[in-house]
Amino acid sequence: MVTDIPADKLTHLSYAFANVNTTTGSIFLSDEWADLQYSYPGDNNTAPGTNVYGNIKQLYLLKKAHRNLKTILSVGGWTYRMNFAPMLASETKRRQFVASAMELVSNLGFDGLDVDYEYVNGTEQAAQMVSLLKDLRAGFDALEKKLNATFPFIISYASPAGSDKYKLLDLVNMTPYVDFYSFMALDYQGGFSNYSGHQANLFTDVSNPKSTDFETNSGILHYISAGAPANKILLQSPLYGRAFNLTAGPGTKFADVGTLGSFGTAGVWDYKALPVPGFNASVVELPAIGASYSYDAARKYMISYDTPAIATVKAEYIKSLGLGGASWWEVSMDRNDTKSLISRTINAFGGAEGLEKRKNNLNYPTSKYANLRAGMPGL
Repeated sequence: MVTDIPADKLTHLSYAFANVNTTTGSIFLSDEWADLQYSYPGDNNTAPGTNVYGNIKQLYLLKKAHRNLKTILSVGGWTYRMNFAPMLASETKRRQFVASAMELVSNLGFDGLDVDYEYVNGTEQAAQMVSLLKDLRAGFDALEKKLNATFPFIISYASPAGSDKYKLLDLVNMTPYVDFYSFMALDYQGGFSNYSGHQANLFTDVSNPKSTDFETNSGILHYISAGAPANKILLQSPLYGRAFNLTAGPGTKFADVGTLGSFGTAGVWDYKALPVPGFNASVVELPAIGASYSYDAARKYMISYDTPAIATVKAEYIKSLGLGGASWWEVSMDRNDTKSLISRTINAFGGAEGLEKRKNNLNYPTSKYANLRAGMPGL
């Protein structure tokens, strides 16, 4: 629930995912009932006029209560990845993508747009992406003047961690239009791999290379050397674990991911559910490579996930390179106690007081929703 989000610990919140119409290029909401209509406690759905409810209303209320929290509409993601290419290939559709982005942001009270295309596939698409980002920035510049916004609208980019993907990006020409890149340092190993291993490690384990198919550090260094300033890069970490069943541990063969998991998703566990209750699992932390896991020897069941100690290691890594900060997928999977990975990271940064202080926008006078247009009076 939006009302459960720890907004006091966040500077930006990406709301995922909107989709792309392959025929027109327009962005559209993927779940209008949850986004616009769902009734939270206290909602008065009989109020006169056209009003917005659901998660969108609650996101706006979070912004009112936490003026340094910026909300961003995220478009695409893995589920809708196939719908980007037709839009990118057409100048007309790219223009419509931008026009619809401006409409959604101004109607729904967002502070920007997150572009999550997985993934740019070559030099032609890389150039098309630069054109799209340039047009988005021009669109937001115009919208800022129209709405008399108090700060520039945000463009973020969900960026790949695999070298075969990130080397295709034209980072030099993307970066002038992008406020920050969220480097997706997760899903390095899982049920799709040949060996059990670490899904979000910072470095290669030279003593056990089969346990680290990928690593974060070389990717981050590539982004910096290829034109993305360090302070525009966020290190994204998982708030979940990936399981390996019938394995002897990292770097060894496994049978499958098992049948267990959070919310019926086999092999994927919310961090807040770990270590798994009832299992006799030992937790192993490897700070030298920035990774950790649990292992139940009797069940031969391993789960790769970050512990609070590893979250602190990653925070120190972020500080050492002067990166822009941290991000996570996704906030509902975290714990709400002293073992919260978000809280541990924020504490390593010096606490919430050390986070960026930049006001969000609450003024959306052209919104088609009366209650949002009026600033949710009385709430």
